[in-house]
Order: sequence, then C-alpha cells, then structure tokens
Amino acid sequence: MNINVAPKGTVPVTVVDVDVHAAPTSTDELRSYLPPEWRSRPFPDAVFDAAEAPLYVAPNKAQRYDSHSPRGGAPGSDPEFTERQLFGDAGVHYAVLIPLTVRPLPNPDHESAVCSATNSWLADTWLNKYNKHERYRGTLRVCSTDPVQAVREIEKWGGHPYFVSVMMNPYSRSPLGQSQYHPIYEAAAKHNLPLCLHVNRAPGMAMLTPVGFPSYFLEHHALFPVSYATHLLSMMTNGVFDKIPNLKVAFLEGGMSWFVPLMWRFERLWKEYRSEVHEMKRHPREYLHEQIRFGTQPLDEPTRLPDLKKILQWMDASRTMMFSTDYPHWDFDDPKWAMSHFPKEMRTNVLSKNALAFYNLPAYRKDEGLSASRDMRTVTGELENV
Repeated sequence: MNINVAPKGTVPVTVVDVDVHAAPTSTDELRSYLPPEWRSRPFPDAVFDAAEAPLYVAPNKAQRYDSHSPRGGAPGSDPEFTERQLFGDAGVHYAVLIPLTVRPLPNPDHESAVCSATNSWLADTWLNKYNKHERYRGTLRVCSTDPVQAVREIEKWGGHPYFVSVMMNPYSRSPLGQSQYHPIYEAAAKHNLPLCLHVNRAPGMAMLTPVGFPSYFLEHHALFPVSYATHLLSMMTNGVFDKIPNLKVAFLEGGMSWFVPLMWRFERLWKEYRSEVHEMKRHPREYLHEQIRFGTQPLDEPTRLPDLKKILQWMDASRTMMFSTDYPHWDFDDPKWAMSHFPKEMRTNVLSKNALAFYNLPAYRKDEGLSASRDMRTVTGELENV
C-alpha cells in the first residue's frame, strides 16, 4: 500500500491545534461531578471571580468577542459552534483540549477534587458524546502541590484513549524541577502522557514577580516568559529529563523567542559550572531537540518581522514548535495568519507533524461529520502563495 495515500474513509491530518479551551455549559454542570462533600463549597463561581481581580483581566475577560454561542452559552461551551469556528473557519483537524476550570487553591484537597471533577466532566462530554468524529483529545488536570493525589488521578485515566497530556500550572510554590514533583512526571511518562505548562492565573502570591507584585495585567502578561524560563532551567538542572528520559514537556502560551537568549546565556554558563549540576548529564540543546516543545501562540512579533525568521531558525522551530490557536481566547491565532510568519519549509512540521509525534496521534482522521468549506481544503494548500 502506498503510505502517502490515505486509508479508505480517512483524510490526512494537516493541522493540529495543541491549545484549545473547552468549557462547561454552566457552573452546575461541573459542580455535579464533584464529590458530595465538596459541592457546597464556593466552586467554581468564587474561583473564577477571585481570579478576575481588578487590573489583572485580559480584554473581554480573555474571550474572543465572536466566540459566545448563538444559544447563549459561554465561549468554548457549545461543541457545535466551536466546531464551526475551529474546524470549519480555522481548518483545524485535531484539537487538544486544555480545560481552565481549576485555579490554584490554598487547600490541595479542594483543588484535587476540582481537578478530578474536571477530568470526569471532560471524559463524559468533549471526549465522548461530543467526539463522534474523534477529533478531540484531552488534557488531565492535576494538583501539583499534592503529588500523591496527582499520581492517583494520572493512574485513573492513564489508559483512556483520548487523554493525551497532563497539565502543570506554572503558578507553583517552587520551581518545577524540584524533587517533590518527580512522582507526577514518572506517572505521566509511564502512561506516555506529555506534560504541558499553561498559564492559569490565580490571585495572591501566584502573581508575585522576583521583585514584588506587578501593577497591571500588561506587566503580568509580558512576564509569562520569566515563569516559564524558571521552570525550564529548573527541570534541566535538577535532572528531570535525565531521570525520566521518555518524559516530554510542552511550554504553551508563554511565547518562544525568550528561549533563544536564555539558552545562549545558559549554555555558556553550563560549560563553566556543569560540575555543580551533576544530575544534568547532557548538553542543553539535546533536551530541546528530544523532549521539549513550544506552542506558537502567542506568536512573538519583532518590530522588524524578518527578524522573527532568524529567531525561528535559531531555535530550530521546524523540530521544536507546535501550532496553537488558543481558541476561544481574545488573542486567537488563525493558522493561515500564524504560518505566514514561518519559512515555507517549516510549516508542515509546525502545523501537524511535530504535534502528531509529540502526542502520538493518528496521521489520518475520519472523513465525516463536518462539511465546512475551509475544512475541505487544507490550510497548507492555502499557504502555497503566502
């Protein structure tokens, strides 16, 4: 059989979106998945309200203005409307869902209960009754401050056919390379589940910078790379990637251009001080090529756009980057717009091949269920003249 020909009844996957945020239809829907002893607690209303503190709110509460369901639902809560905008308008073939229903909570038992409820809700809805076309994949939410319960949750869902990753919240109490987190990574790797770091704001100490608290959302948003850089170097220097060689980690929604000067500085210092970090066995670039990936959204845009292509080449984007829209959020990136910034030789890998390999996804999907016009073409084809 010609491997370049799609099996009967399927089409090749050309666009994988690794950052999509599905939401419950109502607070009561998610609350119904909580154990009885937690249902009377102020969840999720108070959790969401507390996180939207003054001066730390994205435009339109972080949602696209056109993403509210025609039936009145919240952005990302209506599967039919989501499919129209994501699969139809944007031409996405697979969507990796990352529910942002869980903010860091002071009580790890409460947070773990919310994580468990979120995973059960996602499995019942978007990964089951909304997934007849098999185009959704899910991300497990776990409480990183309680590794015992986090591991239990990973073991519970590790064999599920549509969960493909585990989210770690970068708003943690310590850098994520430290040993208390290692059992979570071992459990994820055991089930071939990559980790993803994704911002998920919380009030209080989680907003702290190295020198105090920011005054505005603009500051906080621009400083996402500071948190991501801290966790990345912590994982490298503490030997996470050496101790767990099949662990894979994606850094999503934190930009990517920051990585280039960070690695220049880190690699030079590593040559001088490598004896100090005895658990780090390999050159930093080896971890990048084999175990670390970045999402494209939000795409960093230098004042001189040609400079972006230099950055993409320096970080070997054709191997290290995966496409993401951040649907249904306010800074959504359409694949055609995003890929117009990439050299043509990188686009196929960034749009699909890197994510297919990272999440171990099928390269072909069912040719059924959706008939939006753009989905009948491929975004890669549209880009030929860009």
